Amino acid sequence: MPRVSPVDPPPQLAALRAGRAASRVTLWDGSEVWLVTSHAGVRAVLGDRRFTAVTSAPGFPMLTRTSQLVRAAPHTASFIRMDDPDHSRLRSMLTRDFLARKAEEMRPVLRELLDDMLGGLVAAGEKPVDLVAGLTIPVPSRVIALLFGVGEDRRDFIEGRSAILIDRGYTPDQVATARDELDGFLRELVESRVADPGTDLVSRLVTDQVRPGRLSVEELVPMCRLLLVAGHGTTTSQASLSLLSLATDPGLADALTKDESLLPKAVEELLRFHSIVQNGLARAAIEDVQLDDVTIKAGEGVVLSLSAGNRDERVFPSPDTLDPHRDARRHLAFGHGIHQCLGQWLAKVEIEEMLAAVLRWMPGVRLAVPFEELDFRHEVSSYGLGALPVTW
Repeated sequence: MPRVSPVDPPPQLAALRAGRAASRVTLWDGSEVWLVTSHAGVRAVLGDRRFTAVTSAPGFPMLTRTSQLVRAAPHTASFIRMDDPDHSRLRSMLTRDFLARKAEEMRPVLRELLDDMLGGLVAAGEKPVDLVAGLTIPVPSRVIALLFGVGEDRRDFIEGRSAILIDRGYTPDQVATARDELDGFLRELVESRVADPGTDLVSRLVTDQVRPGRLSVEELVPMCRLLLVAGHGTTTSQASLSLLSLATDPGLADALTKDESLLPKAVEELLRFHSIVQNGLARAAIEDVQLDDVTIKAGEGVVLSLSAGNRDERVFPSPDTLDPHRDARRHLAFGHGIHQCLGQWLAKVEIEEMLAAVLRWMPGVRLAVPFEELDFRHEVSSYGLGALPVTW
């Protein structure tokens, strides 16, 4: 479904949401699946163990051509493509590293990093500045590099391969090559930590989980890939759209300038409003399930539109309005249920700090090009901007 406005979901989703609990739609490969567009419906499916996240399950929707890669090579799947008990066994090994308090511990590091980066951009005196190339790409990748103990010399490699893995513009062969190259790098990283552990996240997993035999290297590599790709691409996309709102909505900038304590609430609202997972989430029913007025049979696929659920007027009044004072914490931007995004606390701290830093260093920030000339990345699974030229 095409967008009419680049910052709003396709209008057809609202029409479907007003109808039945789920609607039959046809995917790119000709397969028919159920599409769920209401907030309650999305939550219900994501919280129901009768729907599987395993891509090899009968009827599981292939949302893009490259989705078939995981089905063809299940050994490369991360735990977000698993059900319990395997999912919880692997996810629980990471939980302590992504708690809210751990994210807060990163805040002063982020603030110093952002002041260095933006201070350098401002001191250079060149306008306009591209906040995607100058901020939203390098900041998340540097955070991941810090967590993994990876040197600056490998950042370009990580950024490049991660970008390919979320871009629908590449062929399945190109994506498979990028995945294999990234996995090769990660395997070498894991093996180096096995030989000589440090204080980084990978070293902790090796020491606490691999050495005692609770986790294999073959399981750790996809786990690390998930953290790299999710921690980089999704945060970059969400931050780019959040900064776009800051540069185009004087009311938002004014509210945050007057009251910085509003930032956490504003970021929750920005997550709801932009809902970057534009393909939705895929599941398949493993037994017959009654979803309000619709019977979803075992072996039928389901696509869950997070963006439509986040614009559900029954939960969020005036849903197409960005309101930084709204309590938007019930949003679905990070999913719901056992697969809800593990890194959500860190992502929110990163976006809060990026917004605050831009307000500090670039007062009066605004677009340097007409809105119509902006490069919206329709081809990537995490919807965002390819560039964000601003002045101040």
